[in-house]
Amino acid sequence: MKNLSLFLMLLAFTFGFSQPTTNAPTPTQLPANVVSVFSDAYTNVATNYNPNWGQSGTVNPTFVPVSGSGNNVMTYASFNYQGTELTTQNIAAMEFLHVDVWTSTAGAVLKVSPINNGTGAGEFLVNVPLVNAGWSSVNLPKSAFTGMTWDSVFQLKFDGQAGTTPSTIYLDNIYFWKTAVTPATDATLSDLKVNGTTVAGFSPATATYNVNFPQGSAVPQITVATTTNASATRVITQASSLPGTATVLVTAQNGTTTKTYTVNYTVSGPNVAAPTPPARLATDVISLFSNAYTNIGVTEWSTSWDDSSISDLQVAGNDIKKITFGNFLGVQLANYTNASQMTHFHMDYFIDAGTNLTGKVINPKWSNHAAQSGETSAFLYNGLPTVTGSWVSIDVPISSFDTAPQIRNSLYQFLISSNLGTLYVDNIYFHKNTLLGTQDVNATKSVKIYPNPVTAGEMITADASVKNIEIFTVTGQKVKSSDSQTISSQGLSKGLYLIKTINAKGETQSSKIIVK
Repeated sequence: MKNLSLFLMLLAFTFGFSQPTTNAPTPTQLPANVVSVFSDAYTNVATNYNPNWGQSGTVNPTFVPVSGSGNNVMTYASFNYQGTELTTQNIAAMEFLHVDVWTSTAGAVLKVSPINNGTGAGEFLVNVPLVNAGWSSVNLPKSAFTGMTWDSVFQLKFDGQAGTTPSTIYLDNIYFWKTAVTPATDATLSDLKVNGTTVAGFSPATATYNVNFPQGSAVPQITVATTTNASATRVITQASSLPGTATVLVTAQNGTTTKTYTVNYTVSGPNVAAPTPPARLATDVISLFSNAYTNIGVTEWSTSWDDSSISDLQVAGNDIKKITFGNFLGVQLANYTNASQMTHFHMDYFIDAGTNLTGKVINPKWSNHAAQSGETSAFLYNGLPTVTGSWVSIDVPISSFDTAPQIRNSLYQFLISSNLGTLYVDNIYFHKNTLLGTQDVNATKSVKIYPNPVTAGEMITADASVKNIEIFTVTGQKVKSSDSQTISSQGLSKGLYLIKTINAKGETQSSKIIVK
């Protein structure tokens, strides 16, 4: 009986000291500088302290360690991980995440991360230092949460990281905060907008930003630069070109403290058109997308079953498409297409300069529906990109695709899978690998081109009826053009070229010319 009594006393003693009996330190930050998740010292933005995320434990947000104090502490019992839902907060201006935590579980591990659905990283777990059987009062700097902007925080999670199980932790005063600034010396902005939209990742403490625009965009303008202190002043210097740089110089109310915000404008995508495809008979081409040929019908350029998006752009007057990849893009054809007579596949693509190509792929795929009731076969090209910052042409025999014999009598879908993120494409088509002869089928009479052969550097002249001349390599790359009946051969290497003329009626003729 004595042993049982002693055991019960020890058990009561253990439980009596397995939970806090004191409150966490009282917060000292001003409410104006705080966004609170859980604290009796502030107004909280949390909406649900116990969402069902498949966690093992329970939550009690009303544990009172000191009777009569009126201070609530949140208990996570049998903790492995736990989430909290918030009203969405733009707290990009906050500098720290504060947490008070108490645990007596030896070996317990605790990490925390806000969860953001705006710009930057969605989450990044950071370790919370623990004190055994005592309050640990921790301020985690925003910089510790690598890649996060905190511009749209809607959840917060704590993670036990497979620490001692079960563990119980007690939490209080979970809030984001920033350093108080004396208004007279405040030279920060509270908002910075370019073309009417707040700059991604904006924070009053961050002075430099990079904003990217597609080729052909107008020079962007800073449209809003709001000083945090209304008595401060700011001077905006707009960029004069794209690419370019704009600045905002803020001078505090005291007239001496200053801060400069810099916005660097960069450009993505090609600034020249893809090579113009060579002239071919209509019966020798099946074009999915190209300004050079008549395209077959497409009902969806991004299907409901893909995870990517596509948009139309123009570069140097030529239509191209920009693909933003998840994993793959699906294109739905309007009709079943028989490409059995075609021998080659062509696609031009452009990858932004500086893109890391390690492990990257571009894989075009055609889906054949022989019975017209679902895919019966498919063939895919394994492309490994090696060049950035310029147009690259895939022009390969269809036999180089996998899954021979590449049945293509009823093509119904086209797909591109890639892990590049962004890709620009043009001139997607099948062809028979034949070029027009000396005269286009539409020409009413032969056009004379002279001299032929031509010595490099000489002028090439066509009949007076000609209004436009273009010169192509034998692989179809346009190297020269002229909006007149003459064109210079300056810069052309020795060899065989194709020369295309267009007259006032729009009639075309393609011929061969030799540069010697």
